[in-house]
Order: sequence, then C-alpha cells, then structure tokens
Amino acid sequence: MTSAPPPPPNEQHGEAADAPIWEQPHRPARGDQAGGSNGRSFAGWGWLAAVLIAVAGTVIAVWQVNEQVYTPESAAEDYWEALQAGRGRVALGHVEQRPEFLSEEDLDHVLLNGDPLARSAELMEASQLTVAEEEGEAAAQVEFVLGDDSHSTSLPVERTGTTWGFFDEYSIDSSAMTWFEIDVPGAPQGGIGQVSVNGTPVNLDGETARLSAFAPAAAEVEVDSQWLIGRAQHAVTAQEDPQEQPAGVTLDLEASDDAAEVLRSELAEYFEGCEQEVLMPSGCPVGTSTPHSVDPDSISWSFPDPEDFELSFDADGWSVDHGELTADVSFEAVHYFDGTQISETETVPFALDITVGASGEDLIVSVSSSEGRQGVDQESL
Repeated sequence: MTSAPPPPPNEQHGEAADAPIWEQPHRPARGDQAGGSNGRSFAGWGWLAAVLIAVAGTVIAVWQVNEQVYTPESAAEDYWEALQAGRGRVALGHVEQRPEFLSEEDLDHVLLNGDPLARSAELMEASQLTVAEEEGEAAAQVEFVLGDDSHSTSLPVERTGTTWGFFDEYSIDSSAMTWFEIDVPGAPQGGIGQVSVNGTPVNLDGETARLSAFAPAAAEVEVDSQWLIGRAQHAVTAQEDPQEQPAGVTLDLEASDDAAEVLRSELAEYFEGCEQEVLMPSGCPVGTSTPHSVDPDSISWSFPDPEDFELSFDADGWSVDHGELTADVSFEAVHYFDGTQISETETVPFALDITVGASGEDLIVSVSSSEGRQGVDQESL
C-alpha cells in the first residue's frame, strides 16, 4: 500500500505549511507597513522643528546680548569706571585711537594711571554719566562739580567693528585724550622746580609743565615749600576744536608765614641796630642835626613796626610792600642862645633797600639804606 504524497510546499515562501509558528518568518500586515512609514515622517519633522527652534533661540540670544552688552552705553560705562578705579591702561583700551601727541618727550603722563588718576575722579563731585543716541550717532555726556564750578564734557562713542561677526564693538573717540599746561609765574626766582599734581611730584621746565590727561579729569596743583605756597584746581574736558590749544591752569605763588616771619625778624634786627644814642646812627638811613647842646643819654629813636611790612611774590619775584617810612627821634638839649632846657621831637623820613631771594632751601633777606649805607645782611637757615 502506497503512502499518500506529502503536501505541496507553500507556494509563497517555499516553507512547509505545518512548520511551527515560531519557525515561520514574521510577515507584517499591510496596515503595519504603512504605520511605520508615517512614524518615520513624524520623527523627521520633529527633528527639523527642534533645529529651527534652536536657531531662533540662538538668534534671539545674540540679539539680546548685542542690545544689552555690546552697546555705546556699556563702552562709556566701562571707560568711566576704569578712570574712577585709576586703571589707565584699561581706559586707554576703550579709546579708538592713540593720539600722536602722547609720544612727545616733554609731556608728563602722571595723570594717566594709578593714584593720581583715581584722585582725579575723587575730586570730581556729583559726577553723572549719560549716553544719548541720535540718528545713529552716540555720545557720552559727563557732568561734574569741581570746587565751586560745574563742568561738562561730551565724548563721542563710535562703532568700530564686530566680534565674531555678531557683536558690535564701540570705542570712545580719541578726543577723550588731551593735554594741558601748568604755568607757575616766577618759579625760578622762587627756587621752585617742582609742583605736586594730585599728590605726585611733577618737574617744571622753567615756569611750565605739560601733562597728558583723559577727559574728563581734575587736577589739583600745589606748591607747599617752606617759603612759597600755592594751590589751584583745573578741570580737564575734551577739546571741541583739535586745532586750538587746550585750556591750562596758572598757579600763583604767595609767601608763606615762615617767609614773612624771616623778613620781620631781619627788619627788627636792623631797626634795633639803628637805635643808637646819636643823632646820626651809623649804617642807618636816618639822621638829624640841631644847633643846641644835646644830652646823648636822652636820645631815643623809634622805627616802624616790622609787622607793617608785607612780603609778597609774583611773576617778577619777591617784593616787600609798606607805607611811607618815617622814624621819630626825641632828645633833651640846652638852648644854644639862652641856655634854657628844651625837649625836641622830630619825624625823619627814610627809605630802605630790601631784597629777598631763594638760594637752594634758604631764604636770604638783605636790608640796607637806600643811600648806600651798609645795613644788615642775614641768611635764614
């Protein structure tokens, strides 16, 4: 008996129809195939949307940083804060271009950094910084008070480029760098070779000194020697016209109390030497005569009070101011004709040559008769 033939193989897959289910390959239904394609499409659109959102966020972030950080206001504030902190190198980095005059040899740069620069900001009271933009141009305005006077200066802020192609860069116009001159009339005659600027010594070239400075700035110029004193303040602002010479400051010197005391001491000594019991004191600018017989012990001279002499100083040097000089002499005498006892008093006008000069650290005062009679010549050490 012959066995039945085996069933035909599966026409689609060439596999036995009765193969176990776990051995049969999985065949997704038509609906399952369509669903997978749609899932991949949705995932692609989601990825693209995420990229677009990230790009938009980056653009917004760049715009916000550019609007809030890289602005004329921030450049001006950074410059002003550097000046207040005495950080001159940082402030110079905010200036668009270094002016050529900074390389001039006779220019002193003491006000460009450190304590003198910080002191400048301290001297400027009630300071206020504002930045205004108009028609695409920006300018910083600084207002301040120095002493009893109000000042203001304008500093253009210019766009100089970009960083990484996104962020705007701004710098302060080079007019923020300037210079000024200090004039000290009569400095050589007074033996003054230095002045103090914001607490730091600055050498004079004769009567003058030139200093570079940021704008705005304040300079306190002083001379405080034993014999001469002087103090002046100067506000530095940006030059409106680069062709004009910047405004300077003149420091007028005056005699110190010590110098006036030296003069009065020398005058007192001179007058004391003239209080001789004679009518013609030797070496003195006074004298009188009488036909009567004078008692020498009764002769008494009285000279002006040295406190009435004023010592001053100007561009021409030292000078001594006083009123009309007179001395009073009184004496007892026997009348030449009738022998009676008489008392006489006479006022005698006179003149003095008084010279004052500085020699190193010494003040020299010379007092003598204007008629060429030798007086006293003393040196104060």
